[in-house]
This record gives sequence, structure tokens and C-alpha cells, in this order.
Amino acid sequence: MCESCSLVVSPAGLVVKYGAPASANCTSDTVTSMGWEPSLGESPLFGTEVKELTWRVDSLTDWNIKPQCFEISEVGGQCARVLKVTVYKLPDRVSIRYVNHSGPVVKGHQYSLHCFVQNTAPIEHLRVTFFKVSTNGERTVLYTQPLNNDIHQLNNDMRQPVNESYSLQFSPTSVDDGAQWFCSAMLDLGPEGPRPPAVMESDRLNTTVHFAPSSPVLPI
Repeated sequence: MCESCSLVVSPAGLVVKYGAPASANCTSDTVTSMGWEPSLGESPLFGTEVKELTWRVDSLTDWNIKPQCFEISEVGGQCARVLKVTVYKLPDRVSIRYVNHSGPVVKGHQYSLHCFVQNTAPIEHLRVTFFKVSTNGERTVLYTQPLNNDIHQLNNDMRQPVNESYSLQFSPTSVDDGAQWFCSAMLDLGPEGPRPPAVMESDRLNTTVHFAPSSPVLPI
């Protein structure tokens, strides 16, 4: 590697929707020989006596691509700059249901709601939130699954879409009768991603709560 590398990649990182076009520039402060790899074309992208070279793809479908711009110098050897690329895909579907239960729920009993997110990537940027909508239309956040950038760390080079499920334990009360539950999935890809972040919601799950009515207070 050369002692000093004058290459600059702009932008330094890309967040690209699967199948969308992408491009980045590599520049040098002096005329040089530079190239990009992989070029995703039939031949390597390389230029001699240039100060700028553009990497471009019409439809990005490689989940694990790591393009780098390199410079070859007769006196300094070779240096390179890596372009960080995040390829994302919105979920095909988001759904919510009870686990091992159907029909009305009973006041004071424990239940588990599962939010299923189908075919999305990268999963470590997914934020799932459970909501309750009361009978008067008031929306309440019950729980938000925090981002986990270490998820699947043993397979951190595998960024293809996956299916994931998230759970919420709850015990209904009488005020939950007639309420609705739903969950949302948001891909939070940071400042380089879509702003505001893309959000997909599940259908709403209606709730009927069975409970014993309060005993009347008898006069003494």
C-alpha cells in the first residue's frame, strides 16, 4: 500500500433499494491510473491518466457487494478506498396474531402477541413497534423493539432478506374490551437512507375481553 492515499470516494456510503440504480465517484488530486472493483460489468472499470472515475450500476441486486476504488502509482504502490453499500428491501407483509390462542381473551390472563415481518433486509436495521388503539381512537405505543446492530453477527456478511417474528406479552383489563392491536415495521437506515424511514403496518386485531362484572355494593 502507498504511504499516502489521495483518493476520495463520494458519497462515502450508499443506501440503495434492491434493484435500484447506484453510482459513486472516485477522485484524485493528481492525474493517475485508477479503477473500481468489482465493476459489475463485462470488464473491469479502469482508467489511465485520469483524476476521476465513476462506478455505476443500473440495477443493484448484490446484497454483499463491497466496491472499492484503487489507485496504482509507480512510486507509491497501490492504495484503495472502500465504498460502503447497504442494500435494503421493504417487507412483503407485516402481520399480527395471538400465539396459541383465538377468539376472546379473559381479563387478567396472560397472552402473547406475535408480529411477523416477512422478507425484509437488512434485519439489523428493523425497528418493530406494538400499538393499542382504544375504543375512542387513541393510539398508545406498548413496546418498541430496539435496533440490534449485532443481530446475526455470526453471519454479518449475509444481508439477504429474512423472516422475523417479535413478541409482546400482555394481560388484558376491562378497558381493553373493544380495543385493537397492531404492529409496525420500520427500516431505520440512518441519514443516508429514506427520510422519513419507510414504515409498514399490520392489519388491526380486534379484542373482546371476557370478565366478571363488579359486584354491586349492598347497603348496610
